[in-house]
Amino acid sequence: MATVTNYDLFEDLFHFIKNPDVEISDVIKEHGGSSLYIPSYKTTIRNDEICEEYKKRQGEKRLTKKLAKTYDLSEAQILLITKHLREPSSLF
Repeated sequence: MATVTNYDLFEDLFHFIKNPDVEISDVIKEHGGSSLYIPSYKTTIRNDEICEEYKKRQGEKRLTKKLAKTYDLSEAQILLITKHLREPSSLF
């Protein structure tokens, strides 16, 4: 079973609201009383873009420095974002 994230819930609500046949009462019935969390760009799309680019260019010299410059981040931030790509996963 896949874990449902806040981003998944936001995406579901976004597509629900975007439907031209949906009335405001439908939105209230479906999502009324919910706390709305809109994920930030940096924790969703930007970090995913960095990881994808890192995977494509892995092995390139000074990649961390290049990505840091491209995304206006420190090298330490790039290393933290891509940490899971560089370390083998463990079941323990």
